Amino acid sequence: MQDRTKQNDEGRKQTALFAQLVEILTQNAVMLLGAMPDRQGRQRPPDLNGAEMFIEMLNVLQKKTKGNLSREEDKMISSTLYQLQTAFAEVASKTGEFGKARKATEAAETSEEDDLADEPAPAPPPSRHSPAGSQPQSPKPQGIQAATTTTESKVKFTKKYD
Repeated sequence: MQDRTKQNDEGRKQTALFAQLVEILTQNAVMLLGAMPDRQGRQRPPDLNGAEMFIEMLNVLQKKTKGNLSREEDKMISSTLYQLQTAFAEVASKTGEFGKARKATEAAETSEEDDLADEPAPAPPPSRHSPAGSQPQSPKPQGIQAATTTTESKVKFTKKYD
């Protein structure tokens, strides 16, 4: 009985440490995206290369720990990555880094598809006509400010000759 209690305590400790690791990487990425001030309270312009590095670290952490995480830990890192990739794409597109924005958007869509494949009963995607303030109901890790998600409509231009 004591061995089982000891294992549960160790498991909770490891989960807490894993959550702290994800939180540290997330806070650094958010700070480099310009979404929160640094330790001295200064608001800095976005550093996309630095933010991209922290997001990639989280991505590698997710891949290397796949199959070794609890369902909650997996959901935490997946939702964190999705939110960071979405925020990165938004900041990159605002700063004119469209190549990086496109890459981050594709990565976010891929991670969302992977999450849906792991779920036993996937939720239907939000409709295009949903209210502007509505967002998917996913757990938000602490320290991440909700990024406004904007759906970009793809416009096809055609040229007609008379």
